[in-house]
Order: sequence, then structure tokens, then C-alpha cells
Amino acid sequence: MDAVPRAASICLIRGCTKRTSRSGRCADHAPQERAWLRKSPRNQRRDSTWERHTRPRALARDGFACVRCGSRDHLEVDHVIPIAQGGTWTLDNAQTLCQPCHRGKTADDRRQKNDL
Repeated sequence: MDAVPRAASICLIRGCTKRTSRSGRCADHAPQERAWLRKSPRNQRRDSTWERHTRPRALARDGFACVRCGSRDHLEVDHVIPIAQGGTWTLDNAQTLCQPCHRGKTADDRRQKNDL
């Protein structure tokens, strides 16, 4: 079965009749990539290591259950000590929490930070 070709569209900018890219604007009017949106190579490595190695190991270590309430639904892996407060990206600083417990812990962390 042949794919149906996509209809050409024109730029969203008034008066421009050039063909569009994915953003709905032509190459002349397409938004420029913002450098501040890109992650640094250092943070890309950290996130990659966290997702591929640390996160699955923390889930397995904690028995695929929230360490606070024991729930097995909507699990997330949290930093025990937040990175912004000097925590590390290692397994000993990771814990499994369900979403409600994670939200509560994050709120507690923010309150403690504001009290300092």
C-alpha cells in the first residue's frame, strides 16, 4: 500500500508563500534552536546513566514498591537528597516512591530549603 503524500502548506507568517517545515513556518521564519534548551554533554551523560542503570537498579532493590507506603502503582525514582541541595546521581541516593509520596517529599524538601 502506497503512502498518501502530504499536502504542501505555506508559511504561517502573513505574506510569506514559501513551503513550511515541521514548525509550520518556512526556513526563513522557523524558530531558531535555543542553546539554553539543550542539555550540556555532562547532564546528558548523567540523565542517560540515571535512566539506564541507576533507576532500574533502585526499582529492583526496593522491590518495585514505594519505600514510604508500599504502593506498586505510579512508581518514580527520587533522589533522597536533591541534586540542587548537593545530592549525587548514585544508587545510594535513589529511592522508589509512588507519585503521591514523591509529591509530598518534594514539598517537604522545598519547605526545608525555604526555612534555611
